[in-house]
Amino acid sequence: MTLSKVVLTGRVIRPPEKRFTPNTNTAVAEFSIALESPPRQDGTVESHPVKVIAWRDLAERISQDVKKGDLVAVDGRLQINSYTNSEGQRRRDVEVDASNVENLTTAVNRDGAAAPAASRVVVKAGASKAAGKGEASPDDLDALFAGEDEIPF
Repeated sequence: MTLSKVVLTGRVIRPPEKRFTPNTNTAVAEFSIALESPPRQDGTVESHPVKVIAWRDLAERISQDVKKGDLVAVDGRLQINSYTNSEGQRRRDVEVDASNVENLTTAVNRDGAAAPAASRVVVKAGASKAAGKGEASPDDLDALFAGEDEIPF
């Protein structure tokens, strides 16, 4: 068995498009991010687009919370698809099947300082909408702050 887990950060260059599968009516969102290479000795930076696919509740929340220009962190599984284009040439397409997406733009304010945790938007597969908006239930806070001398991470 092999593992194809990736974590990427980049700017959204194509906003999320939400659609539904024809047979099962399952929500799917697709967007693209730009990955930048480290600067070369001459100062140039290369940018590479990567397609991201999200399903179900994650797709619903991404379509509402992520927009073009946002800095996002994507956690997911790498997929390489092979296909034949209209000219008959074999092509490969790389995409990420997202399991979590965090909008980092809302986590950092204009001065570059971290925004308060309550204003951060974290989108995770299987998480409730309230949790995705930074709102926690009292039970969650009790678990987080179990004791004054305990560090919650």
